[in-house]
Amino acid sequence: MLQPFNLSITNTTFNMPSNISGSPAWRQPSFWKLVWNLPKLVRLLGRLFRDARVPAFGKLVFVASIAYLISPIDLIPDFLFPILGQLDDLGMLLAGLRYLLNRTPPNILEEHLAEIG
Repeated sequence: MLQPFNLSITNTTFNMPSNISGSPAWRQPSFWKLVWNLPKLVRLLGRLFRDARVPAFGKLVFVASIAYLISPIDLIPDFLFPILGQLDDLGMLLAGLRYLLNRTPPNILEEHLAEIG
């Protein structure tokens, strides 16, 4: 039996709200399932950034991960290690996203996801 998709940082576990975790696309995480739900995720991020109830530090961490993605300064330079350099950019972006979602109260996430549909 497949388990719902869990996001976790350190000892904190966050189960995705029921209207996403019940979706077949989120039962077992994979790249293609993320791509399938990318439009919904982008709309969710836009709504979370406009909501004052979402912690400002979580928003700041996500913006910092986007800045790292755009920045020419990297931990692993793209021009020296083409694939690894791009993977560390992606890893930082996903870590920032995970941090933002973990710091957002579940009831706020559920509210926004219900309005997105």
